[in-house]
Amino acid sequence: MDLSIRPGDDECFDYHRNYVALVPDGDITKTLEAQVAEISKFVSQIPTDQWEVVHPPYGWSVSTVISHCCDAERVFGYRILRFSTGDKTDLPGWDENHYASCGYTTASTREELAVEFGSLRMANLRLLNRLTESGWTGRGTADGRIVSVRTLSWLMAGHWLHHKV
Repeated sequence: MDLSIRPGDDECFDYHRNYVALVPDGDITKTLEAQVAEISKFVSQIPTDQWEVVHPPYGWSVSTVISHCCDAERVFGYRILRFSTGDKTDLPGWDENHYASCGYTTASTREELAVEFGSLRMANLRLLNRLTESGWTGRGTADGRIVSVRTLSWLMAGHWLHHKV
């Protein structure tokens, strides 16, 4: 099983391609694994006085962005679980702005969110590492569009790269 094969155009939503393009070539599980330490280091180095700052033109604070990355990681992992098993249930989309506006971000410290994100990524990596060939090539419908497990794995890496800038 070649884990360095990028998703094809028939495997992902249009906007997913932008995230996938950010990911360097190579085994996607190795990239995801390398990001675990990077995420923890990056989040822990955010100055405390910047944690609740909203940097224009964006509408979210730094803490909300990190919380959003945790939410996305959960959604990607759930979709991978469903699609890798051949589950054909159409999954709904998710409204990231609704999640961000719920206010639960303020209940977590910088350190707690760093640990949460790292734990979610490790759980998703454990899932990816036990997939069979058919699991890796699995596809399903989310938000009314076909997406593959391969795309979701590359999307996890690219989503982080998009937001860390």
